[in-house]
Amino acid sequence: MLSTLADPILPIFAILAIGVIAGWRGWFDVEFARVLNRFTFYIAQPALVYFVVARAPFAAFDYRALGLYFVSEVAVYALGYWVTRRYFGRDHREALLLGMTCAFVNHVFYILPIAERIYGEEAAATIAGIIIVDIAVLFCGTVLILDMMKAGSASPVKIAGMMVRNPAFLAIVAGLATYALEPLAPQGLFTFAEFVGRAAPPTSLFALGIIMAGADFRRPGGATWSVVGIKTLIHPILLLTMFSVTEVDADKAQIALLVAAGPCGAMPFVIALQYGVKTETIARAILISTGITLFTLAWLTA
Repeated sequence: MLSTLADPILPIFAILAIGVIAGWRGWFDVEFARVLNRFTFYIAQPALVYFVVARAPFAAFDYRALGLYFVSEVAVYALGYWVTRRYFGRDHREALLLGMTCAFVNHVFYILPIAERIYGEEAAATIAGIIIVDIAVLFCGTVLILDMMKAGSASPVKIAGMMVRNPAFLAIVAGLATYALEPLAPQGLFTFAEFVGRAAPPTSLFALGIIMAGADFRRPGGATWSVVGIKTLIHPILLLTMFSVTEVDADKAQIALLVAAGPCGAMPFVIALQYGVKTETIARAILISTGITLFTLAWLTA
Protein backbone atom coordinates (compact mmCIF):
# COMPACT_ATOMS: atom_id res chain seq x y z
CA MET A 1 0.00 0.00 0.00
CA LEU A 2 2.71 2.49 0.96
CA SER A 3 4.71 1.71 -2.19
CA THR A 4 1.79 2.52 -4.52
CA LEU A 5 1.00 5.62 -2.48
CA ALA A 6 4.60 6.80 -2.82
CA ASP A 7 4.69 5.99 -6.54
CA PRO A 8 2.70 6.65 -8.67
CA ILE A 9 -0.20 8.18 -6.66
CA LEU A 10 1.51 10.97 -4.71
CA PRO A 11 3.76 12.17 -7.57
CA ILE A 12 0.71 12.75 -9.78
CA PHE A 13 -1.23 14.36 -6.92
CA ALA A 14 1.76 16.66 -6.28
CA ILE A 15 1.05 18.95 -9.25
CA LEU A 16 -2.39 19.72 -7.79
CA ALA A 17 -0.79 20.50 -4.41
CA ILE A 18 1.81 22.72 -6.10
CA GLY A 19 -1.01 24.66 -7.75
CA VAL A 20 -2.69 25.19 -4.38
CA ILE A 21 0.58 26.43 -2.85
CA ALA A 22 1.22 28.71 -5.84
CA GLY A 23 -2.26 30.19 -5.41
CA TRP A 24 -1.80 30.69 -1.67
CA ARG A 25 1.54 32.41 -2.22
CA GLY A 26 0.14 34.65 -4.94
CA TRP A 27 2.58 33.44 -7.59
CA PHE A 28 -0.32 32.84 -9.99
CA ASP A 29 -3.82 34.30 -9.90
CA VAL A 30 -7.26 33.09 -10.95
CA GLU A 31 -7.08 34.83 -14.33
CA PHE A 32 -3.90 32.92 -15.13
CA ALA A 33 -5.69 29.70 -14.17
CA ARG A 34 -8.55 30.59 -16.53
CA VAL A 35 -6.07 31.05 -19.39
CA LEU A 36 -4.55 27.64 -18.63
CA ASN A 37 -8.05 26.21 -18.53
CA ARG A 38 -8.85 27.58 -22.00
CA PHE A 39 -5.65 26.02 -23.33
CA THR A 40 -6.70 22.68 -21.80
CA PHE A 41 -10.30 22.92 -23.06
CA TYR A 42 -9.52 23.91 -26.66
CA ILE A 43 -6.10 22.39 -27.40
CA ALA A 44 -4.50 19.97 -24.93
CA GLN A 45 -7.57 17.96 -23.95
CA PRO A 46 -8.83 17.47 -27.54
CA ALA A 47 -5.33 16.30 -28.53
CA LEU A 48 -5.34 13.77 -25.68
CA VAL A 49 -8.86 12.57 -26.51
CA TYR A 50 -7.93 12.21 -30.19
CA PHE A 51 -4.86 10.15 -29.31
CA VAL A 52 -6.78 7.87 -26.93
CA VAL A 53 -9.56 7.25 -29.47
CA ALA A 54 -7.27 6.81 -32.48
CA ARG A 55 -5.13 4.30 -30.59
CA ALA A 56 -7.98 2.58 -28.72
CA PRO A 57 -7.95 -1.25 -28.86
CA PHE A 58 -11.67 -1.59 -29.58
CA ALA A 59 -11.39 -5.33 -30.13
CA ALA A 60 -10.01 -5.77 -26.59
CA PHE A 61 -12.89 -3.98 -24.85
CA ASP A 62 -15.12 -5.93 -22.47
CA TYR A 63 -18.37 -4.32 -23.61
CA ARG A 64 -20.42 -5.95 -20.87
CA ALA A 65 -18.21 -4.45 -18.15
CA LEU A 66 -18.16 -1.15 -20.04
CA GLY A 67 -21.96 -1.12 -20.28
CA LEU A 68 -22.38 -1.82 -16.57
CA TYR A 69 -19.94 0.94 -15.75
CA PHE A 70 -21.90 3.38 -17.89
CA VAL A 71 -25.19 2.40 -16.20
CA SER A 72 -23.60 3.04 -12.79
CA GLU A 73 -22.43 6.47 -14.00
CA VAL A 74 -25.89 7.46 -15.23
CA ALA A 75 -27.36 6.40 -11.88
CA VAL A 76 -24.97 8.47 -9.75
CA TYR A 77 -25.17 11.40 -12.21
CA ALA A 78 -28.96 11.50 -11.79
CA LEU A 79 -28.67 11.04 -8.02
CA GLY A 80 -26.18 13.90 -7.70
CA TYR A 81 -28.35 16.22 -9.78
CA TRP A 82 -31.49 15.34 -7.79
CA VAL A 83 -29.85 15.70 -4.36
CA THR A 84 -28.14 19.03 -5.04
CA ARG A 85 -31.19 20.45 -6.80
CA ARG A 86 -33.85 19.28 -4.35
CA TYR A 87 -32.09 19.52 -0.98
CA PHE A 88 -29.55 22.30 -1.56
CA GLY A 89 -31.40 24.53 -4.01
CA ARG A 90 -28.70 24.75 -6.65
CA ASP A 91 -29.77 26.10 -10.04
CA HIS A 92 -30.15 23.71 -12.97
CA ARG A 93 -26.72 24.42 -14.48
CA GLU A 94 -24.78 23.99 -11.25
CA ALA A 95 -26.81 20.93 -10.22
CA LEU A 96 -26.14 19.43 -13.65
CA LEU A 97 -22.39 19.88 -13.23
CA LEU A 98 -22.52 18.60 -9.65
CA GLY A 99 -24.27 15.49 -10.94
CA MET A 100 -21.50 15.13 -13.50
CA THR A 101 -18.96 15.59 -10.71
CA CYS A 102 -20.49 12.56 -8.96
CA ALA A 103 -20.15 10.41 -12.08
CA PHE A 104 -17.13 11.69 -13.98
CA VAL A 105 -13.94 10.27 -12.50
CA ASN A 106 -10.59 11.95 -12.91
CA HIS A 107 -9.46 9.07 -15.12
CA VAL A 108 -7.73 10.92 -17.96
CA PHE A 109 -5.70 13.18 -15.70
CA TYR A 110 -5.25 10.95 -12.64
CA ILE A 111 -6.35 7.28 -12.77
CA LEU A 112 -4.97 6.47 -16.24
CA PRO A 113 -1.33 7.35 -15.50
CA ILE A 114 -1.57 5.56 -12.16
CA ALA A 115 -3.13 2.42 -13.66
CA GLU A 116 -0.65 2.33 -16.55
CA ARG A 117 2.25 2.38 -14.11
CA ILE A 118 0.76 -0.48 -12.09
CA TYR A 119 -1.17 -2.70 -14.53
CA GLY A 120 0.40 -1.87 -17.90
CA GLU A 121 -1.31 -2.00 -21.29
CA GLU A 122 -4.33 -4.02 -20.10
CA ALA A 123 -5.33 -1.16 -17.81
CA ALA A 124 -4.92 1.34 -20.63
CA ALA A 125 -7.24 -0.69 -22.87
CA THR A 126 -9.99 -0.95 -20.25
CA ILE A 127 -9.76 2.66 -19.15
CA ALA A 128 -9.66 3.84 -22.78
CA GLY A 129 -13.14 2.38 -23.27
CA ILE A 130 -14.43 4.22 -20.21
CA ILE A 131 -12.78 7.44 -21.32
CA ILE A 132 -14.34 7.25 -24.79
CA VAL A 133 -17.83 6.69 -23.38
CA ASP A 134 -17.39 9.44 -20.79
CA ILE A 135 -16.12 12.00 -23.27
CA ALA A 136 -18.62 11.09 -25.99
CA VAL A 137 -21.70 10.85 -23.75
CA LEU A 138 -21.18 12.51 -20.36
CA PHE A 139 -18.84 15.33 -21.35
CA CYS A 140 -20.30 16.18 -24.77
CA GLY A 141 -23.84 15.54 -23.52
CA THR A 142 -23.42 17.88 -20.56
CA VAL A 143 -21.89 20.60 -22.73
CA LEU A 144 -24.74 20.18 -25.23
CA ILE A 145 -27.36 20.54 -22.48
CA LEU A 146 -25.65 23.68 -21.18
CA ASP A 147 -25.56 25.10 -24.72
CA MET A 148 -29.25 24.31 -25.14
CA MET A 149 -30.04 26.04 -21.83
CA LYS A 150 -28.14 29.08 -23.03
CA ALA A 151 -29.73 29.08 -26.49
CA GLY A 152 -33.23 28.49 -25.14
CA SER A 153 -34.16 26.03 -27.89
CA ALA A 154 -33.17 22.64 -29.23
CA SER A 155 -33.72 22.59 -32.99
CA PRO A 156 -31.73 19.92 -34.88
CA VAL A 157 -29.79 22.55 -36.79
CA LYS A 158 -28.83 24.38 -33.62
CA ILE A 159 -27.82 21.14 -31.87
CA ALA A 160 -25.65 20.20 -34.86
CA GLY A 161 -24.00 23.61 -34.73
CA MET A 162 -23.30 23.20 -31.03
CA MET A 163 -21.75 19.79 -31.55
CA VAL A 164 -19.39 20.92 -34.30
CA ARG A 165 -18.13 23.65 -31.97
CA ASN A 166 -17.41 21.15 -29.19
CA PRO A 167 -13.63 20.46 -29.23
CA ALA A 168 -13.93 17.09 -27.46
CA PHE A 169 -16.63 15.88 -29.86
CA LEU A 170 -14.54 16.90 -32.87
CA ALA A 171 -11.56 15.09 -31.35
CA ILE A 172 -13.62 11.89 -31.02
CA VAL A 173 -14.83 12.10 -34.63
CA ALA A 174 -11.28 12.72 -35.87
CA GLY A 175 -9.96 9.88 -33.71
CA LEU A 176 -12.54 7.42 -35.07
CA ALA A 177 -11.78 8.48 -38.64
CA THR A 178 -8.06 8.00 -38.03
CA TYR A 179 -8.69 4.60 -36.42
CA ALA A 180 -10.66 3.50 -39.49
CA LEU A 181 -8.04 4.80 -41.91
CA GLU A 182 -4.92 4.22 -39.80
CA PRO A 183 -2.71 2.86 -42.60
CA LEU A 184 -3.30 6.12 -44.46
CA ALA A 185 -2.87 8.41 -41.44
CA PRO A 186 0.46 10.27 -41.16
CA GLN A 187 2.40 9.16 -38.09
CA GLY A 188 3.06 12.81 -37.39
CA LEU A 189 -0.58 13.15 -36.28
CA PHE A 190 0.00 10.67 -33.47
CA THR A 191 3.28 12.33 -32.51
CA PHE A 192 1.60 15.74 -32.31
CA ALA A 193 -1.45 14.48 -30.40
CA GLU A 194 0.64 12.52 -27.90
CA PHE A 195 3.07 15.40 -27.37
CA VAL A 196 0.36 18.06 -26.89
CA GLY A 197 -2.02 15.74 -25.04
CA ARG A 198 0.56 15.02 -22.36
CA ALA A 199 0.22 18.66 -21.31
CA ALA A 200 -3.48 18.27 -20.46
CA PRO A 201 -3.28 16.40 -17.11
CA PRO A 202 -0.64 18.56 -15.37
CA THR A 203 -2.02 21.80 -16.82
CA SER A 204 -5.58 21.05 -15.73
CA LEU A 205 -4.56 19.88 -12.25
CA PHE A 206 -2.25 22.88 -11.75
CA ALA A 207 -4.99 25.34 -12.79
CA LEU A 208 -7.43 23.52 -10.53
CA GLY A 209 -5.01 23.89 -7.61
CA ILE A 210 -4.74 27.65 -8.18
CA ILE A 211 -8.52 28.01 -8.12
CA MET A 212 -8.79 25.80 -5.04
CA ALA A 213 -6.34 28.04 -3.18
CA GLY A 214 -9.01 30.71 -3.01
CA ALA A 215 -11.80 28.41 -1.80
CA ASP A 216 -12.87 28.26 1.83
CA PHE A 217 -12.61 24.63 2.98
CA ARG A 218 -13.35 25.27 6.64
CA ARG A 219 -17.06 24.62 6.09
CA PRO A 220 -17.44 22.52 2.94
CA GLY A 221 -21.23 22.31 3.31
CA GLY A 222 -23.78 19.58 2.81
CA ALA A 223 -23.76 19.75 -0.99
CA THR A 224 -20.02 19.15 -1.09
CA TRP A 225 -20.18 16.18 1.28
CA SER A 226 -23.13 14.74 -0.65
CA VAL A 227 -21.17 14.83 -3.90
CA VAL A 228 -18.08 13.35 -2.22
CA GLY A 229 -20.13 10.58 -0.61
CA ILE A 230 -21.88 9.67 -3.86
CA LYS A 231 -18.57 9.58 -5.74
CA THR A 232 -16.29 7.80 -3.27
CA LEU A 233 -18.81 5.43 -1.65
CA ILE A 234 -22.02 4.94 -3.63
CA HIS A 235 -20.42 4.75 -7.07
CA PRO A 236 -17.87 1.97 -6.36
CA ILE A 237 -20.32 0.05 -4.16
CA LEU A 238 -23.01 0.23 -6.85
CA LEU A 239 -20.59 -0.98 -9.53
CA LEU A 240 -19.24 -3.76 -7.31
CA THR A 241 -22.82 -4.93 -6.68
CA MET A 242 -23.57 -4.93 -10.41
CA PHE A 243 -20.40 -6.90 -11.17
CA SER A 244 -21.21 -9.43 -8.43
CA VAL A 245 -24.48 -10.43 -10.12
CA THR A 246 -23.19 -10.37 -13.71
CA GLU A 247 -20.51 -12.47 -15.36
CA VAL A 248 -17.65 -10.22 -16.44
CA ASP A 249 -13.90 -10.64 -16.88
CA ALA A 250 -12.42 -10.44 -13.38
CA ASP A 251 -9.30 -8.46 -14.35
CA LYS A 252 -11.23 -5.88 -16.37
CA ALA A 253 -13.83 -5.61 -13.60
CA GLN A 254 -11.05 -4.90 -11.10
CA ILE A 255 -9.66 -2.10 -13.27
CA ALA A 256 -13.14 -0.64 -13.84
CA LEU A 257 -13.72 -0.74 -10.08
CA LEU A 258 -10.45 1.15 -9.59
CA VAL A 259 -11.76 3.86 -11.92
CA ALA A 260 -15.10 4.04 -10.07
CA ALA A 261 -13.23 4.43 -6.78
CA GLY A 262 -11.28 7.40 -8.14
CA PRO A 263 -11.81 11.03 -7.17
CA CYS A 264 -14.23 13.50 -8.74
CA GLY A 265 -13.01 14.45 -12.19
CA ALA A 266 -11.64 17.83 -13.21
CA MET A 267 -13.77 18.07 -16.37
CA PRO A 268 -16.90 19.47 -14.62
CA PHE A 269 -14.62 22.15 -13.19
CA VAL A 270 -13.20 22.90 -16.66
CA ILE A 271 -16.74 23.19 -18.06
CA ALA A 272 -17.90 25.36 -15.14
CA LEU A 273 -15.07 27.83 -15.73
CA GLN A 274 -15.79 27.89 -19.45
CA TYR A 275 -19.56 28.49 -18.97
CA GLY A 276 -19.45 30.83 -15.98
CA VAL A 277 -21.04 28.38 -13.51
CA LYS A 278 -20.12 28.58 -9.82
CA THR A 279 -17.07 26.43 -9.12
CA GLU A 280 -16.78 26.52 -5.30
CA THR A 281 -18.68 23.30 -4.53
CA ILE A 282 -17.14 21.47 -7.48
CA ALA A 283 -13.62 22.51 -6.44
CA ARG A 284 -14.20 21.48 -2.82
CA ALA A 285 -15.58 18.10 -3.89
CA ILE A 286 -12.62 17.45 -6.18
CA LEU A 287 -10.04 18.33 -3.53
CA ILE A 288 -11.73 16.43 -0.69
CA SER A 289 -12.41 13.34 -2.81
CA THR A 290 -8.84 13.42 -4.09
CA GLY A 291 -7.53 13.51 -0.52
CA ILE A 292 -9.77 10.61 0.52
CA THR A 293 -8.92 8.47 -2.49
CA LEU A 294 -5.19 8.87 -1.96
CA PHE A 295 -5.58 6.12 0.62
CA THR A 296 -8.44 4.10 -0.89
CA LEU A 297 -6.62 3.86 -4.23
CA ALA A 298 -3.41 2.88 -2.46
CA TRP A 299 -5.34 0.13 -0.67
CA LEU A 300 -7.02 -1.09 -3.87
CA THR A 301 -3.74 -1.16 -5.82
CA ALA A 302 -1.58 -2.64 -3.05
